[in-house]
Amino acid sequence: MKIVVVGGVAGGASAAARVRRLDAKAQIVMLERGAHVSFSNCCLPYHLSGTIPNSEALVLMTPERFRKQHDIDARTNSEVLAIHRAEKYVEVKDLLTGRVYNEPYDKPHPAGKHSRHPGGKRIRHPERNGYPGP
Repeated sequence: MKIVVVGGVAGGASAAARVRRLDAKAQIVMLERGAHVSFSNCCLPYHLSGTIPNSEALVLMTPERFRKQHDIDARTNSEVLAIHRAEKYVEVKDLLTGRVYNEPYDKPHPAGKHSRHPGGKRIRHPERNGYPGP
């Protein structure tokens, strides 16, 4: 079974690793729009304050380590443009080359339990808890 995880960093890395624990034979592709697939969000304030001067020190896992340790194809600089559910593929843009390609899947997996669709906007409820909304 081929599973595509949309998003990396904390949510996507956790989701992909969990899929691997549940299915040792699954083909897993994790697509991350940013340059790093996994970094320490908790240490960002230390980097911004200068306590950790090198931002590369925040990188926890590289695509190479994901492949070697978990057999997960982690792709950075890969923006998901569209999810074609009926046809079971995602449209992906390689941000380094500009090439657009289709990545087929058997099952999609959002980056986290409460993830929004990539590029999605928060739904605002006009009258929630007595607040009339914007």
